[in-house]
Amino acid sequence: MSNIQYFQRFVPKKQAEEVSNKIVWSYTRVSSKDQFDKNSSVERQREANVAYANAYAYEITEHFGGTYESGKSDWTRKEFKRLIEKIESSRKKPYAILVYKMSRFSRTGGNAIGLVNYLTEDLGVILIEVCSGITTATERGKAAIYESLFHAFKENLEKKEIVIPSMIASMKAGNWMGVVPFGYDQFGRKVRDEHRIAFKQRIEINKDGELLKEAWQWKATGLYSDAQIITKLAVRGLVMSKQRLSDMWRKPFYAGILINSLLECPVAGNWPPLVSHEDFVKVQHILEGNPSGYAQNKDEDQRPLNRLLKCNDCGGYMVGYLVRKKGLHYYRCLQCNGVSINAFTTLRAKKRGAHDLFMDFLSSFSIADKIVPLVKMQLTKIFNQYNQGNVQIDDAVRKQLQTLEQQKKQLQIRHGLGEIDKETYYLTHAHLTEKIVDVTRELNTLTRPILNLEKLISVSLKKLQNLSEIWASSVLETKRRIQKTLFPEGIFYCVQKHCYRTQKMNAFIALTHSISIEYVTKETRTFDGISGLAPPSGLEPETL
Repeated sequence: MSNIQYFQRFVPKKQAEEVSNKIVWSYTRVSSKDQFDKNSSVERQREANVAYANAYAYEITEHFGGTYESGKSDWTRKEFKRLIEKIESSRKKPYAILVYKMSRFSRTGGNAIGLVNYLTEDLGVILIEVCSGITTATERGKAAIYESLFHAFKENLEKKEIVIPSMIASMKAGNWMGVVPFGYDQFGRKVRDEHRIAFKQRIEINKDGELLKEAWQWKATGLYSDAQIITKLAVRGLVMSKQRLSDMWRKPFYAGILINSLLECPVAGNWPPLVSHEDFVKVQHILEGNPSGYAQNKDEDQRPLNRLLKCNDCGGYMVGYLVRKKGLHYYRCLQCNGVSINAFTTLRAKKRGAHDLFMDFLSSFSIADKIVPLVKMQLTKIFNQYNQGNVQIDDAVRKQLQTLEQQKKQLQIRHGLGEIDKETYYLTHAHLTEKIVDVTRELNTLTRPILNLEKLISVSLKKLQNLSEIWASSVLETKRRIQKTLFPEGIFYCVQKHCYRTQKMNAFIALTHSISIEYVTKETRTFDGISGLAPPSGLEPETL
């Protein structure tokens, strides 16, 4: 009988596993910004991870997290995603990831368990729960980690079952959940500003919101682009990015409506709206693409001076076009060589672009502030004289019309009394009718006396002072209406002197410009009498 102990020499001997890789990484997290700001949990987690590493002679070479990220989803957390991607891409991977507690690592249950298994089995990186010392290095430890992750998932689910129904009830009552959008101040129990702590939620429009009210009105008209609205707000002291403004147009909150994924239908909110429901709908139609069906060419937006700009050499229209390789817009004369101009002023350009040059041209018609009262006084005198002449002509024509109508009436009476024969009646009646038609036509061609003269002049002068800004902030169609009103026969570009000229302009700005120039050239002169300048036929300040 053989001695079985002889075979003991062939039994493999177990050697204690020694960890040669002492490199570990640390991950910390809290769920909300409020926790991050108030309870210093992230710092305590990091301190615990560092203490654990020191106790077991590990070296922490990288820290991840350190911020607030919700644990309900793994791949929406930027720092968590960065941690996993760094492990996957690193040639020399860390021995372990230190997490103070598994609920800080993830609360997604089955997904978290699958991720831990992927880290341990496929990537060879273990997970260590610092508060308990449990690791995935052993099967028993791995099972304990899985149980901890599932417990965190179950705990999160129980919270939802309690919290979500109360949240839904509160929102159905019109209360807002979370931070209020820009333009409002929130008062309540859970606010950061101690001056806004209140027993009951209250949401009020602040000074920025009052300006945003105007922005909604501008947008609802369909006449202003976002860029123009941003400029108008900036002038009033409110700086907004195009992304924030674009986001605002799409938020029902500003119409006083509460929308939430937890609610099956919209709810009227307990806060004052910045825009009416009707105007909110108008803005949505505008955003969806011009409900009138008019499709505007974007290239045309970049070349508003088409059908206005003419060549000073040949008198023909200059044509706008786009050089796609450069992404630049130009105007050029099709008949004359070398007559072209950039639409926009570029960084490398030695001369101003056509649009900036046009704004300079419009600015040349503005009046110095110091002489505005004088120009207003002179215009008032001129238009009073103009009014007086119109009234006299109008009275004379109306008197003639009354006389003819009276004669026609007398003719009909005499015919009825048998004082005149039938042939004479018809001849005379036709003659009087023809004259009445002629006089009525003449009366309709007369310019009516200007009412509210002082107000009209004041408004027109104010617009004249800001003519270039009004043009720049207008949409394409409005720009073209302004151009047609001011320069009905177009403007001429002189390439030699790089300037604009005009042969005919709006009568009101021509008169105002003439008075201004006369004053500038003869500053010592006083305007106490009626100026020799007379307004052209059909002139009214309101044409501006």
